[in-house]
Amino acid sequence: MSWLSSFMHPGRAYDKGQAQLDKYYNQAQAYQAPYSQQGQQAYGGLNQAMGRLMDPTALQGEWAQSYETSPQALQLQEMAKQQGLNAMSSQGVMGSTPALQAMQAGEAQIGLADRQNYLDSLMEKYKTGIGVGENIYGIGANAAGQMGQNAMNMGQSSAQMAYGRDAAKGEMFGKAAGMAGKLFGGF
Repeated sequence: MSWLSSFMHPGRAYDKGQAQLDKYYNQAQAYQAPYSQQGQQAYGGLNQAMGRLMDPTALQGEWAQSYETSPQALQLQEMAKQQGLNAMSSQGVMGSTPALQAMQAGEAQIGLADRQNYLDSLMEKYKTGIGVGENIYGIGANAAGQMGQNAMNMGQSSAQMAYGRDAAKGEMFGKAAGMAGKLFGGF
């Protein structure tokens, strides 16, 4: 920019400065936008998970409906049954009610332990999923916070540029008047 152009259009330098601010501001926001968006999406799932955890009875009931005895538990129950029958046979108490009840109690314990393992496994997976969601949400929240700070900084910088652009015209006139006074004041 020549000195004459600068003198005649003092706001152009500020306009160019503002264009550079806009360019890099938009670039910075674009880098952070995907993280912010992912954080916002993660919030919905976290909010839903929190609501479900606030009603543990309903959550356990829902999960219990999908429970099926595992093949391992079925095998253990069959083994316990066979061992119980063999023990009753060897002791000669094959039709005894207490012996049958003891055998059935052993089978029931295996089933209950299997069901509890199933529910515990689901809860661990659920908590792992929540942890992943919390991490994504945290990164997104930090990105959104940085984007907000970027916007505040951009606003301040843009305001200074706008002030400088508008003030430059008056400063130019003042300098011109001062120079004229010196030139004509010396006569």
